[in-house]
Amino acid sequence: MELLSLNPGMFFWTIITFVLAAFVLKKVAWKPILDAVEHREKTISEALSKAETAREEAEKLLAEQQKQLASAQEEMQKLIKEGKEMAEKTRQSIVDQAHQDAAKIAKRAKEDIEKERQTVIASLKQEVADIVVDATSKLVGVVVDKSQHQKIIDESIAGFGQNN
Repeated sequence: MELLSLNPGMFFWTIITFVLAAFVLKKVAWKPILDAVEHREKTISEALSKAETAREEAEKLLAEQQKQLASAQEEMQKLIKEGKEMAEKTRQSIVDQAHQDAAKIAKRAKEDIEKERQTVIASLKQEVADIVVDATSKLVGVVVDKSQHQKIIDESIAGFGQNN
């Protein structure tokens, strides 16, 4: 039990050794250790500050990118709408032009039909006149010369046109 007993000499030298070791550590090691801890604390603080700044910058960039994306989508929708409107106008223009062309073709066809009708009527009048002159010549027994023939034809045509 000697190990657990208190020896005054050993106690004295232990205290002196402790004080001396504390003094030497304070003079030699304490300041560099505190400087290292402070330097580490500053480094961590700066890293946290930089991280916070980087996070804020990233949030700003994200917000800006989202605005640009929204703007691009809005522009895309606008272009699509303009394209649809332009396509509708073009379609309507083509339809209108087709209607106009069809109306012109129908008008031209009616004019052609009317001209052909007039030609047929004139031809029929001429044939009728020839038949009338032939019948008259046979009934009367007189040969009609060309000038009389033309006069009779003109009178017959004029009369035929009035009856029609």
